[in-house]
Amino acid sequence: MTSLQGYVTASFDEVTAVLGHPTYDGPSADGKVDTEWELFDEEGGLVTVYDWKTTCSAARCGEPYRWHIGGTNRWAVEFISNLLNKDATYA
Repeated sequence: MTSLQGYVTASFDEVTAVLGHPTYDGPSADGKVDTEWELFDEEGGLVTVYDWKTTCSAARCGEPYRWHIGGTNRWAVEFISNLLNKDATYA
């Protein structure tokens, strides 16, 4: 289980180029997330990158999108920032 740690702005294509195809590619059971990647940092901690309360098409429109970064600690933000070579902000 992760919780919001911060945000990174990137297009769907930029995220997919680095993280690959999303782990989950459809609406969650509660309808709050449509696209989510799950990966593990160097310490083995779970990190997630996901859209939140938006439509799948809004996150995938080709324009930069403000993705949510989840993790068990704030290191998740730096980890994703480094992977994507993008500035990220903390929640």
